[in-house]
Amino acid sequence: MKISISLPDTLVRYIDDRVKNRSRLVEELLQAWCKQQEQQAMVEACLLLDQLSENDEDEAAWQQAAIIDWEVSGL
Repeated sequence: MKISISLPDTLVRYIDDRVKNRSRLVEELLQAWCKQQEQQAMVEACLLLDQLSENDEDEAAWQQAAIIDWEVSGL
């Protein structure tokens, strides 16, 4: 698919001095950006899971303490 973008002349000259294929450069940069976005989403999902796990562990610890207190009380 073809797209059209506007860039400043200085940037186009800079690119042309360094690469043979502008389209390939844009494609590679966008692929790298997509991969970075996916990795960031994965990191955020893992952090959220860690938070949920910590909350579950806190809940389990609280429940265990309540059971021990109940058992010790002899009720």
